[in-house]
Order: sequence, then C-alpha cells, then structure tokens
Amino acid sequence: MKAMADYRIREKAGWSYYCLPELEKRGVTHGFFTKLSPSHRMEGVERREFLEAFSLKDLVIMSQEHGDHVHVIDGEQRPAVGDGIVVLKRGIAAIIKTADCLPVILAEPEYPVAAIVHAGWRGTAKRIVGKAARRLMDLGVNPKKIIAVLGPAIGACCYEVQKDVQDIFIAEGFSPCAIRQADGSVTLNIKEANKTTLKDEGIEQIHNMDFCTFCSGNLFHSYRRGEKDRRQINFVSLQ
Repeated sequence: MKAMADYRIREKAGWSYYCLPELEKRGVTHGFFTKLSPSHRMEGVERREFLEAFSLKDLVIMSQEHGDHVHVIDGEQRPAVGDGIVVLKRGIAAIIKTADCLPVILAEPEYPVAAIVHAGWRGTAKRIVGKAARRLMDLGVNPKKIIAVLGPAIGACCYEVQKDVQDIFIAEGFSPCAIRQADGSVTLNIKEANKTTLKDEGIEQIHNMDFCTFCSGNLFHSYRRGEKDRRQINFVSLQ
C-alpha cells in the first residue's frame, strides 16, 4: 500500500485540500479538504463557489447514516440518505463529510467511473468499500484497474473502542491486525480493515494518506477531539 509521499496539498480559491496528482492527471478531480477550507455545509454561496472553483456542474451530497447503502448516479438522481456514491457523468461531484471516519475514493479513469465512501466503524464492519467496489465491477470494471485512495481518518494510535465493537469485527472475520486488545484497551485500525476488504475484492492499487485526524489538529476536524459539529468535505468527480 502506497503512503503519504504520493500526496500533495493544494489550494484553490480558498479551498485547501490533499489529492493524488497521479489520479488528477488521469481525469479524476478529487480532494480531501482540510479545516482551513470553508465550512462543510455546501449551501448557498459556498456551494456555488465550490462548483466554480473546481469547474463542476453539480454535486451529490447526502445525509450519512453509518450504513452500507451505495447509490449509482447516472442521471439526475439526488438521493437523500446513504454512505456511498458512484458517479458516471462528468462534472458531478460526489461528496461525503468526515471528522474521524474514513473517506475512501475508488476510481477507474479509463472506464470512466469514480466512487466515494464514508466508512465509519459500522460501515467498515459491513464492508461498504467492498460493496462500492462490486458496484464498479457490476458495470464491467476490472478490479485490478481500480485505484483506491484512503483519506485522512482517526488512526489506530487514537481509536479506542468498546469490546462490543471488537466482538462485531471478530464475528465478521476481520484480521487481528485490524482490531487489537492490549493493556486493557481495544483499538481499531480502520484503514487496515478497509484495506483488507479492498484486497479481498481483488483491488491492488491502494494509496494511503497516512494522517490521523485526532493527532493532526492543525489540519483536520476530529469528533473525538471535541469538534462534534464540524466536518471535512471529501469529493470526487470525473473531468
């Protein structure tokens, strides 16, 4: 799994974000925004400025429910609820919000198709990234051509969970590398769990943005650090 060296930070019209230049060059516009960007509401003036800054026609943004519902957008559909979006039309941004949960981008630039997933611990346990990957494969995409990008999320260094969460991951067959018990506490490595799911689906090109949102208070909001009403924007679109 390739790590942080592949990423670059960009600034565009006041929006500060990390991206993978390799993916940009291949026609997939995307970004994991930092807390230096405007607020996460994507309404009114902010929505218009975002679309203008990235030369986009429209966006899809939903109420996230920590589930595994993945929508395929191939026309004018604008679903209200869900945690995964697949886009087939150019110029449409698929957006999810995070503040410790893991944003995952999947793309096959030659098809072209792109997806973005909100993977909290519940969605991760339900293998939402695998479901999103299968949606791409149902369209005829070869999994070996899919590029997966794991964005900023709370790290195993800081993600302590209760034993009931550990029991769920063990029951779902996740590797001990994903959830560990030591010194009386249980920690979840949400990136390792999602990476395992992606590999199980045959995806080999996995890039990891190795930031912990809890540790990186200068860059990212963190729910567990007390920023309960703040979120980062993460998006992907086809040029």
